[in-house]
Amino acid sequence: MKRSESFGSSIAPIAQSPFTSFNSESQKIAMSASLQAAASANRDAYASPPISPYDPQSQKENISCSGDGACAGEEGVRDPQLFVRNDTASSIAPDEPLFPQEPVDPAAQDVITQHMRSPTFARLEHKPARQDYELAVSFVSTVYDTYNVNPRAWWNQEREFDERYGRPSGVQKRPALKKLAPAPSSGTRNKPKVFLPALPRTPRAPRAPKRTPQARIHDSFDLESLSVSPKPPRPATHRDDTDYNSLPDYAPPLDTLPKGNSKVLKADWKGQVLDLSNDPDRHMLHEAEVNLAATLRLSCATYLCSKRRIFQARIEALRIGKEFRKTDAQQACKIDVNKASKLWQAYEKVGWFKPEFFRQYL
Repeated sequence: MKRSESFGSSIAPIAQSPFTSFNSESQKIAMSASLQAAASANRDAYASPPISPYDPQSQKENISCSGDGACAGEEGVRDPQLFVRNDTASSIAPDEPLFPQEPVDPAAQDVITQHMRSPTFARLEHKPARQDYELAVSFVSTVYDTYNVNPRAWWNQEREFDERYGRPSGVQKRPALKKLAPAPSSGTRNKPKVFLPALPRTPRAPRAPKRTPQARIHDSFDLESLSVSPKPPRPATHRDDTDYNSLPDYAPPLDTLPKGNSKVLKADWKGQVLDLSNDPDRHMLHEAEVNLAATLRLSCATYLCSKRRIFQARIEALRIGKEFRKTDAQQACKIDVNKASKLWQAYEKVGWFKPEFFRQYL
């Protein structure tokens, strides 16, 4: 047997010949007896891989093998070492650091010393060592310099990193499955269908016929119906929009308006202008006010009533320190809100809402 095919076991080889067979009873008995003897002799020994034939040390040794196949001195043979350590040729000294630190700038050393002597450093609960400060100072960013060398290459590199590490790799969300109706069980398919006899329907109760109220036939329209009561007369509405004498007059004097200018209180309104030439209260209005009331289709009495209500609301707003707006004028008048807005705009344009006109009434 060759040395490279030996496993270093003490089991004696079994003589074989081309005429023997492993199926014979004598061969099986001899093999089992040799295995039991080897197991009892070396119970703790395990099989090992074969020795490499390229081991020069094993070739120099003189190993004597006996005729039964057992070789002496196999326990001392070893395979060649994969990595040979040569301490004399080592390029790294044991005391030399793996990452040598460059000397710190003297100006930075002075700043660190000044900081460590300051009261701020004394109040720190966990005080860093000087080496920690020196390590932090020695860090210098080179990203900007590297980018300026070749911006396009830097952009391509960052884009590649973003595609490789910035996105999920191959993780796709499965689409939601549609809910299907449960399949019928196999037992119900083979069962024959049982037809139940149809039950007789219960007849529905007949609906009551609709009855329309019979109208009473009168021989003449002069006769009054007894079932219909006459409607009460609608009460007449009394609008207090013409009695301007019952309202106090807080309006600014008419001489504040320019004489001869009838369009200073101008307003836009759709519709035909109302004729106020024969109005009995025309003499109480300025020429510009007559044109304003005629444009808004208001009588002179209605205009005077709305005018006095607006300036009365203006005084109440001054007493409470509130700003007088168009909405306040609409709420004070009893006419159309659009016409009240036109009055407010005209009075605001000529400055009749200034506080100096109403200080004597506050």
